[in-house]
Amino acid sequence: MFKFIAILIYIASIIAVLVIGGLVSSVLALYPVTHLSLFGPVVPVIAQTHAGWLPAVQPVTWVVATASVVAGLLMWRARQPVDGKLKAALVIGAVNYFLALFFTTTLLVAYFYLPKVANAA
Repeated sequence: MFKFIAILIYIASIIAVLVIGGLVSSVLALYPVTHLSLFGPVVPVIAQTHAGWLPAVQPVTWVVATASVVAGLLMWRARQPVDGKLKAALVIGAVNYFLALFFTTTLLVAYFYLPKVANAA
């Protein structure tokens, strides 16, 4: 049962990374960089910085997903015990989930929350 759960977490994390890349790209298509100045005259520097690299999230998520699949295939073919392979799959899944959460949080905080808070005072 643990083997099934570990593989499920690994596969779902790859799907999550790809979905988040599409989500961030879709939101950025709906709200261009000029959206940051709609809340008022003050635009935080961190929001401008993140707005500069957020358009690159989708290619980054494709690279991360590809690297995860390649690492999974190499791990599957390795001559290690099954426990080591499962732990490695779980670590790769955790890294993928972390990146998905990081990209989503960065989009929400830097693109929507910080400009609103900076102009609320």
